[in-house]
Amino acid sequence: MTILRTALAYALALAALFAFWHQVGLPVQIPEPEPLAGRNLQCVSYAPFEKDQSPFDFAKGMTISPARIDADLAILSQRFSCIRTYSVAGLEAVPEYAAKYGMQVLLGAWIGANPKLNQQEIDRLIALARKYPTVVRAVVVGNEALLRREITGEQLAGYINQVKAALPGVAVTYADVWEFWLKHPEVAPVCDFVMIHILPYWEDNPIAISAAMAHIKKIREELGQKIPDKEIVIGETGWPSQGRMREGALPSLENQARFIRGFIALAEQEHWQYNLIEAFDQPWKRIKEGAVGGYWGLYNQDRVDKHVLSGSVSNFPNWQMLFVQSAAIALATLFIVRRNSAMSVARWLQFSTAMAGGAILIVLQGHQFSLISTNNYEYLWAAVVLALAASVYLLALTAIASQTTPTHLSLDASMDFLRGKSRLSPEAVNGTLRLGVIACALIAVLGLVLDARYRSFNNFAFTIPALAYLCFTRRQSEQIGQGMLEQLSALLLTLGAVAILINETQLNWQANIWVAICLLLAWPLWRKSRGISLRPLLPFALLVLAAFAAFTALRQGIFISERLVGVCVDTPEKTVCLIRSLIGRLMYNQIFAWASIILAGIALWRNSVWLCALALVVSLTGLVFYNVDLSALAFVLAGLTLTNRKNTGKFLV
Repeated sequence: MTILRTALAYALALAALFAFWHQVGLPVQIPEPEPLAGRNLQCVSYAPFEKDQSPFDFAKGMTISPARIDADLAILSQRFSCIRTYSVAGLEAVPEYAAKYGMQVLLGAWIGANPKLNQQEIDRLIALARKYPTVVRAVVVGNEALLRREITGEQLAGYINQVKAALPGVAVTYADVWEFWLKHPEVAPVCDFVMIHILPYWEDNPIAISAAMAHIKKIREELGQKIPDKEIVIGETGWPSQGRMREGALPSLENQARFIRGFIALAEQEHWQYNLIEAFDQPWKRIKEGAVGGYWGLYNQDRVDKHVLSGSVSNFPNWQMLFVQSAAIALATLFIVRRNSAMSVARWLQFSTAMAGGAILIVLQGHQFSLISTNNYEYLWAAVVLALAASVYLLALTAIASQTTPTHLSLDASMDFLRGKSRLSPEAVNGTLRLGVIACALIAVLGLVLDARYRSFNNFAFTIPALAYLCFTRRQSEQIGQGMLEQLSALLLTLGAVAILINETQLNWQANIWVAICLLLAWPLWRKSRGISLRPLLPFALLVLAAFAAFTALRQGIFISERLVGVCVDTPEKTVCLIRSLIGRLMYNQIFAWASIILAGIALWRNSVWLCALALVVSLTGLVFYNVDLSALAFVLAGLTLTNRKNTGKFLV
């Protein structure tokens, strides 16, 4: 009877898993634009880089195989009549193969803050345009250089005039986000036409897919009115297939197809010139733009059609594999059932529901990590978060099956256990597990508050401990010794949730779920520590706030100051420009982050008040100057150490 009941429960759970994945994997039919009467689509942005390549590798001696360009343009020529490139460095063969397939090229030169490199790009651009006059439709001198604050409008106009003088009869322009044409009115007059970027997802106030076409039409008409004497070309528009939600703008394969097909229909109706972004997914862009940066392609990184332009679309085309993974996780819980086989029907129902739900959440989180992870830190983060979620998942299932409530040490006692101050016990292991969950949640909160633009929400993994610890706390009758760590963690999680809600707005349901997770994690911590005073931490809080304000002022006043862009290009030897350059080098090499990690580690080892305070201050430099990942880890580690030692009164001063 027990075997039969077990088999029936698992069969029903597996059936539920299959039904879930089948449902979310169902392809959707999306209206396609009318055929173009034998014509191909207009232009598409093209970069030949494969999954392990980036334009930064040219400096290391990388070369692009002509066979790669040949194969790529063979694919694109079936649908497009034109490609747009962003640089000529290493891509000199592109016009030759474009000619082979009867395509034209919007040939781009990359313009940045280095005048020497800019001139090299311009010289190559001019040479290629002269060599392939019938292939090069127009040249684009610079892409979003004003947006990146790497050059002034006057300097850019000078480069454009230089190219126009060298290439009479060739149309010359610049490309940037639409607002920057209005912010720099000196650029449009020297261009033969205006190339604007309209990316509803990336707007300062992101646009949901339902309003995207209306937004594009509004912006296109507004620019036509404000720059009436120039032809307006949409140089970039598109939608990402993966990545984090921004307000109401949700990346997905379905939304990407809906956007691209809708835009093509609108552009043909309005007789616009356009260029879509982009031909192939570019994984290297995830380093600079977060997960979303690597998923704007109409084809994936392996040149496989994503069915963005035609055909039915599924957000989870690999749903069968995801089902197999979740089924394997569910079946792995059989060892828990073997020890607790005499469960009632009600407990079996509860166990099966938790088993299937947790398996789905873990697989969804693993799938997300496979899409967004780009470096060793992110892979390590993925492993730690998944391990914590899986451990709490098994702990919760064991509690349901055995009809018991797991006990755990307080966060302070768990810190002491990690430092070897107490013996191994189930309570110590459970407490350490909870400490790991809270520490990772705090690290994630710091990133989402201070550097949210490119960060994904790890909702699936953290939902498991958020619900589990809420249930555990409600069932516990004994009062576990609590301290300032619980109270401080609850306060920071709550404040972080409020800040994220304000930043992301209520339109972002991914953010709303994360806010709920933070509050669910905070509630049990606050509930049993609400009588604890945080007054001993006040001096350190004031130090942190003062340091954060000072570093933020330095960032805004010097590092990203728009007024210093032109000054530092013309006179890089000025003291303020040298400081700006030094900050940039330290940031680029992750010096702020590594210094804070080392200090936090020493502070933990030495139990030193002043080292903890110093680690907090140094980690703030990383948080302010974009070394967020490691700096958030250092900040939380130093904060936990400081609070634990302050609570116990054991300091090495």
